[in-house]
Amino acid sequence: MSESQAKTEKGPFDVDRTIPVLPVAADSLEEAIRKMTSLEPVIYAHADSHGQLRIRYDASSIGIRGIERLLDESGIGRSSSAWWRFKSAWYRFLDDNARTNAHSSGGACCNRAPTLWSGGRNVDRKD
Repeated sequence: MSESQAKTEKGPFDVDRTIPVLPVAADSLEEAIRKMTSLEPVIYAHADSHGQLRIRYDASSIGIRGIERLLDESGIGRSSSAWWRFKSAWYRFLDDNARTNAHSSGGACCNRAPTLWSGGRNVDRKD
């Protein structure tokens, strides 16, 4: 498998995110993107023509918090709108769940999932 094929195939915990960034010098943004893509969990990152950072990363290894930290360290600001704050919190929730699931050693808590009609009771049981 070539490196380009590996980059386009999506893994089980790979996520795509769009992060609205504030206007900044192109070379600063390119340097930040270069730093991000040098990290193994980051599959790709690029700035689109609408001033947004489009990034794909493995959420089992790095989350939106890590990406935001890298942007902060590079001096790249993000939108502070209510919509972005909500979306960022949702991304954190999803990434935390992905990391927890990826590193979980157990399976489900029981061997039979409840059915819609059982009301939590074991329908096979005869009383």
